[in-house]
Amino acid sequence: MKKTVLMCLVALVALVGCKRDPVDIYKQNESGVVMVLNKFYYKMRLPNGRYLYFSGLDEDGNLENLTDVEEKIRNNAQVSFGTAFFVDDRGTMLTNRHVASPPIDRDLVKQGFAQLVRSVAAGLELRMQELEQEYRALELQRSDDSYYYDEEGNLVQEEADNTDIDYRQQQLQQAYFELEANLSNVEQLSDASQIDIKPVCQLGIAYDNSHVNSDADFLQRNPCTVVRMAGDEDVDLALLRLDNGTTPRGVHVFDIAGSRSGWLSRLLGRGNGDDDLKINSKVYMIGYNAGPVVGSTRRGIKAQFTSGNVTQQPDGQRVLYSIPTVEGSSGSPVVDENGNLVAVNFAKLAVGHAENFNFGIPLSKVKQFMRLK
Repeated sequence: MKKTVLMCLVALVALVGCKRDPVDIYKQNESGVVMVLNKFYYKMRLPNGRYLYFSGLDEDGNLENLTDVEEKIRNNAQVSFGTAFFVDDRGTMLTNRHVASPPIDRDLVKQGFAQLVRSVAAGLELRMQELEQEYRALELQRSDDSYYYDEEGNLVQEEADNTDIDYRQQQLQQAYFELEANLSNVEQLSDASQIDIKPVCQLGIAYDNSHVNSDADFLQRNPCTVVRMAGDEDVDLALLRLDNGTTPRGVHVFDIAGSRSGWLSRLLGRGNGDDDLKINSKVYMIGYNAGPVVGSTRRGIKAQFTSGNVTQQPDGQRVLYSIPTVEGSSGSPVVDENGNLVAVNFAKLAVGHAENFNFGIPLSKVKQFMRLK
């Protein structure tokens, strides 16, 4: 009996320790990885309680498509793409926080707004000066009353006709007072520190092998909303959920809790996912680099399966690996040679020509975020 149990344990260890065919890993996981579309703009609450809307910042730090009409900004919203993957049967997906809620440099926005306020105030003051100059010039054009003696020798005063000048000066005065009121309102906005900026996002997903031709194929077919975002700035994670609250049948659900847990982990002497990662450990990523630009094929969108190696000993905060990525791969699952989730891709190493180095959030941090640990 003991011999049989021992043989079973040996067989089990050999089975678990066996590295899987990368093609099998891809086929198992691909259906659970989705492309995320985020259509967004920014809402800015001013110190006076009113709102302005803009789509982003240009290279010079100017607010793009700035308007006080929300309907207009909806027509000029930005679109970004990312990746997410299912983690339960209730339509819940894991991705990066910056995919779910595109960040923006709030200090630059406030600086840009403060510069705009100064420019508007300067323009109003200049126009007020022009009105004053025109008013004074009209004063100089006024005709004086004329005097003459009539046939009987009486002194007669004839009033000058300045009707047109009077009318124009009244117009100038009214315009000046309106500009003065506007200038007062603008000056109330000069304290940019009181501005509140929030992204307004509309999210949707597309499945592997599905066909997408427009934003509606994401936003109307498979709309989703943000469930929760990590409060820790160093943990770039967020949960999305399909509005219908159901993961489609047959779609792969990633095991966040970890299949190698409890007595089996202790038997194998292994931890939970990222604890096993060492220098040069082989890792794979499934994601949508460049969104539909690369992902679109004649058979629908296809996730890319890329590989690399761990290039730095993980420190529990992040995992560095040599997997090449471009924008759109944010939120992609990273798995080991056994197909187990070990990280969530979140950042590219932007140093010199380090094109093939990227960071992932380790599984231990993912579990903390998911409140599984």
